[in-house]
Amino acid sequence: MISRLLLGAAVSVIIFTIGIAGLGWKPYVVMSDSMAPSMHAGDLIFVDPHARTVSVYEIVTYTDRRGPITHRVISQASDGALTVKGDANAGPDPAAVDRASVVGPVRLILPRLGWPVMQVHTHPVKVAGGALLLALLLPGRRLLGLLMLGGLVAAVAMVPTTGATLLSAWTTAQP
Repeated sequence: MISRLLLGAAVSVIIFTIGIAGLGWKPYVVMSDSMAPSMHAGDLIFVDPHARTVSVYEIVTYTDRRGPITHRVISQASDGALTVKGDANAGPDPAAVDRASVVGPVRLILPRLGWPVMQVHTHPVKVAGGALLLALLLPGRRLLGLLMLGGLVAAVAMVPTTGATLLSAWTTAQP
């Protein structure tokens, strides 16, 4: 009974992943609460890089010198520049976002599914130590277990992340 449930869950995850990959959406893990309550740190989001338009009030991911950021569009200038704001921030981001910097709009939010990625990025030594301890404590085939856990941690670490600290903390760090 349990093996059928696990098999069904595994098949569902594989079909879901193939479907998302077929759409060409890019996964990101949210690393801050600047978009709360719409999304929180640890949420897995999918961004559509093939979208041709972006609307006001739509949540978008864009890149700047801090890396990928996911915020809501609050206005759009006639030249296409976007004013964006994190839902939890008091005011808009200080600089307008050029349309060429926009990766795309957020199409899907999966709450808390990015938590393992967030842990690897924020606590890499603890995660690696825990994985090593688990591999050493598991009976039999320790080398294979070490390799599998190491591969899993490395794969999780490669998932891209998005988000910045809350705007008030970011502006105080500016030169």
